[in-house]
Amino acid sequence: MRNNKIFIGALLFSSLTSQFSKAQELFVAPNGSDSNIGTITKPFATLTKARDAIRELKKNNELDKNGTTVYIRGGNYQLNSSFELTKDDGGEVGKPIYYKAYQNEVPRLIGGSIVDKKYWKPLNKEATKRIHPNVNPNKIVELDVSQLGFNNINQFAPSNQFITDWFIIDLFANDKRQPISQFPNATQNIRGVNDPGWITCNGAKDEMSFYYGGNGNPDDADFTNELDEDGTHRAERWVSALNSGHEIWMKGMWRVPWDPITMKVKSIDRQDQSISFFEAPPSGMGSKYTAVVNQKPLWRKGSGKENYFVLNLLEEIDQPGEWALDIKDKKLYYYPPEPLEKLSIMVSDMISPIVKLNRVDNIQLQGVQVEGGLGIGIDILFCNNVTIASCNVVNAGKTGISMTGGKNNILLSNNISETGGLGIDLKNLGDRKMLTSSNVLVQNNHIHHVGKIIYKQGIFLTNCVGVTVSHNLIHDIPTASVRTFDINNCIFEFNEIHNIALKEGDTGAFYSYGGWSTYGNIIRYNFIHHINRANGLYSDDGDSGDFYYKNIIQDCVNGVLFGGGHDVIAENNLFIQSKYQNIDDRGKDRNYRLGTKYETNLTQFNINNSPWKEYGETLKATHKLSTNLWNEVLDPEWHAELPNGSRMNDNVAVSSGKFQVKTGKVETLNNVSIKTIDEAGFYNFPTMDLRTNNPLILQKIPELNEVFLNIGLQKDEYRKTIPTRKETGGLNNRNSKEVDTEDKMVDKIPATKTK
Repeated sequence: MRNNKIFIGALLFSSLTSQFSKAQELFVAPNGSDSNIGTITKPFATLTKARDAIRELKKNNELDKNGTTVYIRGGNYQLNSSFELTKDDGGEVGKPIYYKAYQNEVPRLIGGSIVDKKYWKPLNKEATKRIHPNVNPNKIVELDVSQLGFNNINQFAPSNQFITDWFIIDLFANDKRQPISQFPNATQNIRGVNDPGWITCNGAKDEMSFYYGGNGNPDDADFTNELDEDGTHRAERWVSALNSGHEIWMKGMWRVPWDPITMKVKSIDRQDQSISFFEAPPSGMGSKYTAVVNQKPLWRKGSGKENYFVLNLLEEIDQPGEWALDIKDKKLYYYPPEPLEKLSIMVSDMISPIVKLNRVDNIQLQGVQVEGGLGIGIDILFCNNVTIASCNVVNAGKTGISMTGGKNNILLSNNISETGGLGIDLKNLGDRKMLTSSNVLVQNNHIHHVGKIIYKQGIFLTNCVGVTVSHNLIHDIPTASVRTFDINNCIFEFNEIHNIALKEGDTGAFYSYGGWSTYGNIIRYNFIHHINRANGLYSDDGDSGDFYYKNIIQDCVNGVLFGGGHDVIAENNLFIQSKYQNIDDRGKDRNYRLGTKYETNLTQFNINNSPWKEYGETLKATHKLSTNLWNEVLDPEWHAELPNGSRMNDNVAVSSGKFQVKTGKVETLNNVSIKTIDEAGFYNFPTMDLRTNNPLILQKIPELNEVFLNIGLQKDEYRKTIPTRKETGGLNNRNSKEVDTEDKMVDKIPATKTK
């Protein structure tokens, strides 16, 4: 039943560790010296010195034939530039060079600068006038960042709006990222009706302005002035800040409930209670689900549900821990949660990765903690036979671990959390034109609480072939847990996912995108639960050839959603408390037709020649497709704009909605509905033990009870304990209320309901 590939990483690493137990050894320690010789009693002080020592050994042909290990002693290693390995620093096939923690010690590679307490000063008089009226100004301190040599302090952003990236320093106290100031605060639910941390617009004024008070005309007819409701004269205070030359930035879902755009405020009109930006959001202001008011320039009426918040403003520091960087003053204003004497305060300003592996092969990094920095934690560029195992990556400004290009690489039993952006980013692995596998394994990693600055996924795959993602635990994610774009022959199995889409809607636990060429990806034996704002399995915008087998999905919008693609298969899955299971035909109205990018993106692979010709034949036989790949897809009479060849068969829906289809050559056969949770006979539903003796369920998934115990993190050489679902919050739904989704744009022809 199991794919043996999922154990390759653990077996490989274990055997190599044994093989090189008597290898050549070098030591690095925080109390060492780079003038030492690198022994355990006279260690080097830096990894760079150890790397250079290995280079010298290689140059003189003195590397031990049994391999070389750099042992890193526990303690703090403060970095102001990347620790980088290049092509000259690698080992040989079967003889990697190890960089690993010594025994059970914890070496910490830190990309940040500790700020001496002497640099913190009381608030200046002008800043005191701007403090939130509910805050004692004596609680706020300031730091003159212009005097400390920081680089990322001169602009909040290089343009008047942005979606991704982050451009200013970051602040940590006692190893915890401090929240940049915002209104509403991240956990604040205004009036008890909004998502925590957001307030809503009251309708659009023009293409770059919206009403915050009673002069708008939103669809929801709610005109509450949420800005000024608490009596702190917020609009007046913000106007004063603007008039004094201070910047105001707002992050909002101005048009769609995903990919929030951060925008620079130009003006606030207190008379008509409106706010204007320097530039219009793409496609104008107002939810795209509302009526168009003006075409050129384009803007819409607005639903009254467009979420936004203000950030990085001194006027809104009102909770311990909050801070703001004032670009005009070149001051960092901070409300310390404890007396400064009790805090170790660090500023991250380094954009480069903490660890950078650049075209180096046969390297293994093990047991190291990588933290801080404004960039990537561990960046792996065009490397082969690299293993990253048992590392903790925390507080990275962008992605925890990034891998671009290369083959035969392994990410094994790492912990990735509190990143500003992605957990793991995989790009350009394998060759899609030749369907050459990258043989990359991502296994047994715990990825959680990522996307803290920019709303990103736990794992993102782009332009990949032959990646296996297995036995990972992914939770507390602002958007999708796993997102893919233009991939083939990837396997996602035995992963547990919960509490996602905490900030955005219209997404999925597995969210797939790319059109008609994305065949061959298998998603099986995954446990997805407590994701009520998201879909479980979502093939969006024509994504085709996704194969969903024997997954367990609980508490979601759609257990599975086929967004107009071909040959998407969902069989023998268990859906619990799902609103629907859907095959839609959105391609009719969105022009998923021949002669468009959909055809071009498929035919670029010369699909009538090897290897794609044989690939189509193999896919058809292996997955029993009804489509003759690839000729039928390109036949005008086949109507490629329809979800032809897709099927939802032999699934079980417990306490869930109907299986729904629209038009096209599709199947929904032999699906079973069980009305209640009690009838399903789960062993212990409140604790999410979804094993069962129900014959209807076991007929569809006979191995369910065995498989269920093997989903998620597993104990191995590096991971000695496994957190319980209670410990990770996997028994509670932390999602916010459901939001508008892209489904609203799907053609409104009534669905055909089938059993």
